[in-house]
Amino acid sequence: MTALLLAALLASVSPESAFEALEPIPAAAQGEAIPACTVDRRWCALIETDETQERQVLRLYDGPPSGRTPVASHSIESELSEGFWKPGAILRRAGNDEIILGADMELQAMYSGGGGMSSYRTLIRFIPGETPQEILTVPMSGSLMIRACFGEEDMKQRAGACHDEYEFAAELKAEGDAFPPRLTYASTATTFPGPVSRNEDSLAKPPLKPKDLVKAVDAKCSVRRVFTFDPAANAYVPDAPLPDCGDYTVP
Repeated sequence: MTALLLAALLASVSPESAFEALEPIPAAAQGEAIPACTVDRRWCALIETDETQERQVLRLYDGPPSGRTPVASHSIESELSEGFWKPGAILRRAGNDEIILGADMELQAMYSGGGGMSSYRTLIRFIPGETPQEILTVPMSGSLMIRACFGEEDMKQRAGACHDEYEFAAELKAEGDAFPPRLTYASTATTFPGPVSRNEDSLAKPPLKPKDLVKAVDAKCSVRRVFTFDPAANAYVPDAPLPDCGDYTVP
């Protein structure tokens, strides 16, 4: 039996859930919310502002939205209410109409001499005939630059590195054949130049040398967690609490 045939057989016996990226498709008219669909167009979703212009509503369709009524709608309840929302990914299983949709929220901020952006993913569970539920929200990315030079003396002290930089990247993966599946979350956080903090004055530190101009891994925010679904809480629960990494994920 070839390796390819064996892999196909194992996949058919024990199918595992995996996040599928949702691909944007052209909106029917300019200015309308842009839907995103699975490759086979079996499921589509879009996020738009409700009639009050105050809340974001996620609408789920069993095909391209044009001419269809949504099979479910959900007002996003996440505390991260400000920002740009879009459908990002979906978890589904063959022969089952229960799905988990990932909605991605992007935040941006600009300020004098710097700026930043970050993203979060909220998972919403859809079961036919039941009210959709938000079951997990985690930070997925962050990139910030904070101005650290305000004159020539500062440039000398900082060895030309005139911004503190913060980078955060995370992966969320599904594992196993249960549904909702087990999730693994892994993040990496770094700062430059060397260890820096948004709660400290970088210019109060000793002058930098060329050897200091390197990225430093922040062990506190570089973590791995396993999330399992708790039916009683109707939410995902981590094997250990996530740390507060707002230095990276709050622009």
